[in-house]
Amino acid sequence: MTSLHEIVADGALSHVLRSFKEATGIAARVVSPDGDSALAPTAWEDCSLCALVRTSIEGQCRCAQSYARAAQQASSIGEPCIFQCHAGLICWAAPLMAGSELLGSILCGQVIMWDSDDLFVDEVMQRTHDLGICRSQIRSAVPQLEQVSPRRVQSAAELLSAMATYIVQSGDLVLKQRNEIYRQQRLLGEAIQERKRLEKELSAGPPARNMCSPRQERELMSTVRSGRRAEAKRILNELLADIFLTDPTRIDIIKARLLELAVFLSRAAVEAGAEPQLILGLNYEAVQTLSRLDAFEDVCLWIVGVLDKFLDGVANAPQSRSGLVRECICFIHANLDARLSVTDIAAHVHMSPSRLSHLFKAETGMSIMRYLSRARLDEAKRLLASPDTSVARVSEQVGFADPAHFSRSFKRAEGISPSDYRQRAITAE
Repeated sequence: MTSLHEIVADGALSHVLRSFKEATGIAARVVSPDGDSALAPTAWEDCSLCALVRTSIEGQCRCAQSYARAAQQASSIGEPCIFQCHAGLICWAAPLMAGSELLGSILCGQVIMWDSDDLFVDEVMQRTHDLGICRSQIRSAVPQLEQVSPRRVQSAAELLSAMATYIVQSGDLVLKQRNEIYRQQRLLGEAIQERKRLEKELSAGPPARNMCSPRQERELMSTVRSGRRAEAKRILNELLADIFLTDPTRIDIIKARLLELAVFLSRAAVEAGAEPQLILGLNYEAVQTLSRLDAFEDVCLWIVGVLDKFLDGVANAPQSRSGLVRECICFIHANLDARLSVTDIAAHVHMSPSRLSHLFKAETGMSIMRYLSRARLDEAKRLLASPDTSVARVSEQVGFADPAHFSRSFKRAEGISPSDYRQRAITAE
């Protein structure tokens, strides 16, 4: 059974209830399904008559029974229920539902819709005669009750219904987020255990210093470009498991590696058509959040959240690029270690080289070979950040047959040699 406290914080409830009272002048509280009014009570002040009734245990029990009956009735009809409590006051309740489950209700009122005359005093006396309240006390309390018109009651009930819907929807979102966190923690734990099992079987010793497999990272970028969310998360969890097993105590290094990964993920999202300004804003927000995290679990949840937002950007992107150009981009990034030509790429999408070149330039603003060169150099910068891969090996992995040619191309584009770039990257860490 889901508890309202599990999905909505008391502070959030109190804020909503205070706003309701400020807007309507009528107090409200959240009660549990059994009528217990202990949930978020700060926005509610008993009127003088209710205070008299609730001085006895029996009076408190009757109040709870009134609230519970109103909540059940409201849940059965699916809308606010206007009722007269056991003491004769007008109240109304809106159900808080999670599917078919009643989590509680929002209760407001303690008002009257008629004159506070002797006839009403007599009615209250009759209803409360066994609670030990004398007539003079009731006669003093009744004139203090707020008299509310039927139209105002109906309007407040409609506003109460909207407020209940907002609370439930907010709570549902919190519950989904919490379930996603639990799911991600479970998947990461499984990935770590699987990696430990494989290392034990292979007697591989300690993992390599390069915490992220270049192949896995390329696969991850490809899944982002094509919007494959489930596969992207699977690969990301494998990378996170490798990182954890490499050095779980160096949170500073882990954060630096994941920040680097986030940059490449953002670029992949933009290449897939996501709005650059949106991704830039998400990047800035993500960096600010990352700086405040100190635990491995929190950092892992951070990068998963970043991935989700980038994939949302891809999913919601205006379809300015054709599926064909997207496929070309994915093919290029999946084959950066190959000596690709325009003819090779055109053959992959079954188009003539000239026609593809024209279409690619029109949609991306650059030629295929220029895009390929930039993609190779971006991948080279990422690989150079690790001291474990030689410059010659980096050259090979990004499709250069000759390390000297790679060095010249890199320096021409970046203004610095690959070796110097690596030294700066390592020093910056």
